[in-house]
Amino acid sequence: MEKNWLKTAIAVTMSGEGHEEGLKRSFANMPETVTDDQIKGLGSVLEAVSNDKFDFATVTTTEKIVNN
Repeated sequence: MEKNWLKTAIAVTMSGEGHEEGLKRSFANMPETVTDDQIKGLGSVLEAVSNDKFDFATVTTTEKIVNN
């Protein structure tokens, strides 16, 4: 089997006043490999430009798997 990376996306969930249960912000066109430090950094930047708290992130990677 051959795996070919197609795309990676990150959905960041943040909570704050008016959306205590969480608000999702999605980012496409991410690099193939995303590190924990990069995700934490993204959360910190989003916290800095909003009044919200970074709760968690969901990373989705799409690959094409070819049966040789």
